[in-house]
Amino acid sequence: MTESELVWVPAALALALWLVALSFQLADLGTARFDSRRLARGVRTHVRLHPVAWVVPVAALTVVTVGLGVDYAQRLLFELGRPDLALVVALALAVLLVAGWVVATGATMSVPADSYRVIRDELVDLHGTRVHQEWLDGLRDRLESIDEVLSRMPPPPGDSWRSAAGWVVRRPQRVLPVIAAIVLVVFTALGATAGAGYELRVVAAAGTVLLSAALAVLGARASVTLLSAVRETQLQYRNEALQLIIEAEKTSRKRVAGLGDRVNRALQILREQQG
Repeated sequence: MTESELVWVPAALALALWLVALSFQLADLGTARFDSRRLARGVRTHVRLHPVAWVVPVAALTVVTVGLGVDYAQRLLFELGRPDLALVVALALAVLLVAGWVVATGATMSVPADSYRVIRDELVDLHGTRVHQEWLDGLRDRLESIDEVLSRMPPPPGDSWRSAAGWVVRRPQRVLPVIAAIVLVVFTALGATAGAGYELRVVAAAGTVLLSAALAVLGARASVTLLSAVRETQLQYRNEALQLIIEAEKTSRKRVAGLGDRVNRALQILREQQG
């Protein structure tokens, strides 16, 4: 590799890092809009796609790391004659792959915690049947526990571009892609100083900063919109669950038809047997 080519190695690594960050932004924006549309259409379900949007960039970063590691391991094995170090690198790559698979699987397959919807679904399944008052009291306790948890969470900010920009600043992971683009511009500018005719590369690198900044604001606004939709959906589930509890309590207190007559008849038979 010539000296002029070595100058562009940092820029190439910065480009790979920015591409990973770009995949995060695209996954974040796409999943937020997808979940928001499902909620808006009335397909009310657990929002499980957007919270695991980071799986895509982590997987991309893992692939890039594994590719670089494999290249480095084969150079150690065939060019430098160090099979011991190549074996260590190969084992480290295997551990990285297994750890990434375990974390991604655990995040996507985790059982959802107790929620208003879970309580509502339990009541819907038993709708029209008599239930014990103790069980209904337990459901009310669960509602109060969920209310307490949600009360400690900050409410979603307003759905505006200014709020979205503030949301970017308060979420460091949304700033990292912009920083990666700035690093790419710096290394591209340093590489362009090695010779003439590379001005277009610097301009293209500067465009990545604008693209990352725009996607950061768009992703933040989509996330804020999704948070507001989720909060509204949670309140709707709570109202439905509370109404079902009230109806179930009325049923649990309702006397069974003919129960009094059967009890009186049994008491009469008992008195006749004792007499």
